[in-house]
Amino acid sequence: MSGRVFRVDRAGAPSALGPLEARVMEIVWKFDGWFTVTDVAGKIDYRRDECELAYTTIKTIVSNLAKKRHLEKRAAGRANEFKAALTRDAFQQAFIGDVLGPLLKSQRNPLLAHLADELAADDETYAEFERMLAQKRAERKHV
Repeated sequence: MSGRVFRVDRAGAPSALGPLEARVMEIVWKFDGWFTVTDVAGKIDYRRDECELAYTTIKTIVSNLAKKRHLEKRAAGRANEFKAALTRDAFQQAFIGDVLGPLLKSQRNPLLAHLADELAADDETYAEFERMLAQKRAERKHV
Protein backbone atom coordinates (compact mmCIF):
# COMPACT_ATOMS: atom_id res chain seq x y z
CA MET A 1 0.00 0.00 0.00
CA SER A 2 3.03 2.23 0.35
CA GLY A 3 2.96 5.37 -1.73
CA ARG A 4 -0.83 5.68 -1.62
CA VAL A 5 -2.38 9.09 -1.22
CA PHE A 6 -4.79 9.56 1.64
CA ARG A 7 -7.52 12.13 2.08
CA VAL A 8 -9.54 13.47 4.98
CA ASP A 9 -13.21 12.47 4.92
CA ARG A 10 -16.17 14.66 5.89
CA ALA A 11 -15.87 13.59 9.51
CA GLY A 12 -12.21 14.72 9.53
CA ALA A 13 -10.74 11.21 9.59
CA PRO A 14 -7.96 10.25 7.19
CA SER A 15 -8.92 7.64 4.61
CA ALA A 16 -7.17 5.86 1.77
CA LEU A 17 -10.49 5.45 -0.02
CA GLY A 18 -13.22 7.72 -1.31
CA PRO A 19 -16.74 7.22 0.13
CA LEU A 20 -17.94 4.97 -2.71
CA GLU A 21 -14.69 3.00 -2.74
CA ALA A 22 -14.99 2.50 1.01
CA ARG A 23 -18.57 1.25 0.64
CA VAL A 24 -17.53 -1.21 -2.07
CA MET A 25 -14.55 -2.45 -0.04
CA GLU A 26 -16.81 -3.09 2.97
CA ILE A 27 -18.86 -5.39 0.72
CA VAL A 28 -15.76 -6.98 -0.83
CA TRP A 29 -14.29 -7.87 2.57
CA LYS A 30 -17.45 -9.88 3.32
CA PHE A 31 -16.99 -12.10 0.25
CA ASP A 32 -15.04 -15.30 0.68
CA GLY A 33 -12.73 -15.29 -2.33
CA TRP A 34 -13.43 -14.20 -5.89
CA PHE A 35 -16.50 -12.15 -6.88
CA THR A 36 -17.90 -10.28 -9.89
CA VAL A 37 -19.17 -6.75 -10.30
CA THR A 38 -22.67 -8.25 -10.42
CA ASP A 39 -22.10 -9.75 -6.96
CA VAL A 40 -21.21 -6.31 -5.58
CA ALA A 41 -24.13 -4.64 -7.38
CA GLY A 42 -26.47 -7.14 -5.72
CA LYS A 43 -25.20 -6.24 -2.25
CA ILE A 44 -24.66 -2.49 -2.43
CA ASP A 45 -27.21 -0.31 -0.71
CA TYR A 46 -26.02 3.18 -1.53
CA ARG A 47 -28.09 5.98 -2.96
CA ARG A 48 -26.77 9.19 -4.42
CA ASP A 49 -29.33 11.98 -4.76
CA GLU A 50 -32.11 9.42 -4.18
CA CYS A 51 -30.97 7.30 -7.16
CA GLU A 52 -29.44 3.85 -6.93
CA LEU A 53 -25.92 3.53 -8.26
CA ALA A 54 -25.81 2.32 -11.85
CA TYR A 55 -24.09 -0.98 -12.64
CA THR A 56 -21.56 0.93 -14.76
CA THR A 57 -20.69 3.16 -11.79
CA ILE A 58 -20.08 0.11 -9.59
CA LYS A 59 -18.00 -1.46 -12.38
CA THR A 60 -15.89 1.70 -12.62
CA ILE A 61 -15.34 1.77 -8.85
CA VAL A 62 -14.31 -1.90 -8.80
CA SER A 63 -11.99 -1.38 -11.80
CA ASN A 64 -10.41 1.65 -10.13
CA LEU A 65 -9.85 -0.34 -6.94
CA ALA A 66 -8.10 -3.01 -9.02
CA LYS A 67 -5.92 -0.36 -10.71
CA LYS A 68 -4.98 0.97 -7.27
CA ARG A 69 -4.07 -2.63 -6.31
CA HIS A 70 -6.68 -2.86 -3.56
CA LEU A 71 -8.26 -5.71 -5.53
CA GLU A 72 -6.76 -8.59 -7.50
CA LYS A 73 -8.29 -9.23 -10.92
CA ARG A 74 -8.53 -12.28 -13.18
CA ALA A 75 -10.38 -13.15 -16.36
CA ALA A 76 -13.39 -15.44 -16.04
CA GLY A 77 -14.79 -16.04 -19.50
CA ARG A 78 -16.16 -12.78 -20.85
CA ALA A 79 -16.20 -11.20 -17.41
CA ASN A 80 -13.64 -10.46 -14.74
CA GLU A 81 -13.47 -11.69 -11.19
CA PHE A 82 -11.94 -9.81 -8.31
CA LYS A 83 -10.89 -10.39 -4.72
CA ALA A 84 -9.50 -8.20 -1.98
CA ALA A 85 -5.72 -7.90 -2.12
CA LEU A 86 -5.61 -7.51 1.68
CA THR A 87 -7.93 -8.33 4.54
CA ARG A 88 -9.59 -5.36 6.23
CA ASP A 89 -7.14 -5.63 9.15
CA ALA A 90 -4.10 -5.82 6.86
CA PHE A 91 -5.42 -2.86 4.82
CA GLN A 92 -5.85 -0.77 7.97
CA GLN A 93 -2.37 -1.75 9.20
CA ALA A 94 -0.84 -0.75 5.85
CA PHE A 95 -2.74 2.54 5.86
CA ILE A 96 -1.59 3.40 9.38
CA GLY A 97 1.96 2.47 8.40
CA ASP A 98 1.77 4.77 5.36
CA VAL A 99 0.53 7.65 7.52
CA LEU A 100 2.68 7.19 10.62
CA GLY A 101 5.85 5.67 9.15
CA PRO A 102 7.17 8.92 7.64
CA LEU A 103 6.19 10.83 10.79
CA LEU A 104 8.10 8.38 12.98
CA LYS A 105 11.18 8.96 10.84
CA SER A 106 11.00 12.74 10.53
CA GLN A 107 9.01 13.84 13.60
CA ARG A 108 9.56 11.02 16.08
CA ASN A 109 9.59 12.97 19.37
CA PRO A 110 6.63 15.26 18.58
CA LEU A 111 4.62 12.25 17.39
CA LEU A 112 5.44 10.20 20.50
CA ALA A 113 4.65 13.20 22.74
CA HIS A 114 1.28 13.62 21.02
CA LEU A 115 0.48 9.91 21.39
CA ALA A 116 1.45 10.02 25.07
CA ASP A 117 -0.87 13.01 25.63
CA GLU A 118 -3.74 11.28 23.84
CA LEU A 119 -3.23 7.97 25.65
CA ALA A 120 -2.90 9.58 29.07
CA ALA A 121 -6.33 11.19 28.66
CA ASP A 122 -8.15 7.83 28.75
CA ASP A 123 -7.26 5.17 31.33
CA GLU A 124 -8.84 2.31 29.36
CA THR A 125 -6.97 3.18 26.16
CA TYR A 126 -3.75 3.66 28.12
CA ALA A 127 -4.14 0.23 29.73
CA GLU A 128 -4.81 -1.34 26.32
CA PHE A 129 -1.67 0.31 24.93
CA GLU A 130 0.40 -0.98 27.86
CA ARG A 131 -0.90 -4.51 27.20
CA MET A 132 0.04 -4.19 23.52
CA LEU A 133 3.54 -2.97 24.39
CA ALA A 134 4.04 -5.83 26.83
CA GLN A 135 2.89 -8.33 24.20
CA LYS A 136 5.28 -6.88 21.57
CA ARG A 137 8.18 -6.96 24.04
CA ALA A 138 7.42 -10.60 24.88
CA GLU A 139 7.30 -11.46 21.16
CA ARG A 140 10.68 -9.79 20.57
CA LYS A 141 12.28 -11.77 23.43
CA HIS A 142 11.14 -15.07 21.91
CA VAL A 143 12.43 -14.34 18.42
